[in-house]
Amino acid sequence: MKTSTSPASRLKKLFNKKGVIVSVIIVALTLNLITFVLAYPEMFKPSSSTLARDFSAYYIGGWRLFHNPTKIYAGGSQPGDYQILPKPQTFKYTPSFLILISPFLVLSYQDAFIAFNIVQLASTLALAFFVYKLVKDKNLVLAVVACVVVLIAPLPSFSSRIFSWSYYWGWVCGNAHVIQPVFLLGAMYFGTVKKPWLSALLFSFGVFDPRFALMALPLIVWYNRRSIFAFVAGTAVFLGATNLPFFLYQGVGFVFLSATVSGRNVSQMYAYDWIPFYSILVLTLVELFAVLGINVKSPQAKPNALLD
Repeated sequence: MKTSTSPASRLKKLFNKKGVIVSVIIVALTLNLITFVLAYPEMFKPSSSTLARDFSAYYIGGWRLFHNPTKIYAGGSQPGDYQILPKPQTFKYTPSFLILISPFLVLSYQDAFIAFNIVQLASTLALAFFVYKLVKDKNLVLAVVACVVVLIAPLPSFSSRIFSWSYYWGWVCGNAHVIQPVFLLGAMYFGTVKKPWLSALLFSFGVFDPRFALMALPLIVWYNRRSIFAFVAGTAVFLGATNLPFFLYQGVGFVFLSATVSGRNVSQMYAYDWIPFYSILVLTLVELFAVLGINVKSPQAKPNALLD
C-alpha cells in the first residue's frame, strides 16, 4: 500500500539541510556556466600585444618536452619552437603537469586551448561533488558560504556583468588554477572516506603549483589522519613516479628546481590565483569551526527546521 506524500512534506524534504546545500550548488554551477559563456568569445581574441595567454605556457612546455626538453623552462620563443603569437608565456609548473597537458598536443594551439577549458568546465561538476561531501555535515551557514566561494569565487573583486571575476579570467586565460582545486579537494574527500592512495594520487597531480598544494596539505593530512602512513607512502610513490623520470630526462627536473630556488618561478597573485587560495581557506575555516564546536546560526533559524 502506497502512502501519499503531502505537498508540505515534499517541500520540507526539499528544504532540509542537504536540500539547501544542493540548491546552492546548482545555482553556483549555473552562474559559473554563464561566466564561461561570457568568457568564450574572448578566448579567440589576442589577450596582449606582448604575451599569449597562460595556456600558451602549458602548450609550449608540452611541445618542448618532446622537441626541445632543455628549454622547457626558458622564457619567450626559442629557435624551432611551435609558433604562438606574439610569444608564449614561460612555463613554471612542476614537470608532472606536462603529463596532464601532453594529450592536448594532438590539437592545434587554439583548439587545445578551447578543449582544455572545456575539460576544466566539466571538472567543476567533480569540484561540486567534492565540496558537497566535505561540507554536507557541517554548519549550514558555513557550508553554503563554502559552496559559493569554491564554485563561484566572488572574491577579490566584483563586476555587475561578471558573476566571478576570478573564474572569468581563468577561462579567458586558460589558467590551470580552475582545475587545481579539483585535485586538492578530491584529495581531501578521499581522505575522509579512508581511501588514502586515491587521496595521494590526486594530491600528487595537484602539486603543480606548490604554493596552493602546501596550503592545502595540513587539511589533507588531517582528513587522512586515520590512514596517515598509507597516505604518506602513496604520496611518495606517486610524486616519485610523476616527477623523478624528469630528472633523468635531459635534466628537466633539475632545471625546475633551479628556476624555483632562484625565484624565477615565483609570480604575483592574479585574479584566477584566488580560486584555489580562497577555496582552501574557506574549507580550512569550516573544518576548524567544526572541530572547535563553533556554531554559526542563520538568521530567523527555527529549532529543528533544517535537520537532515
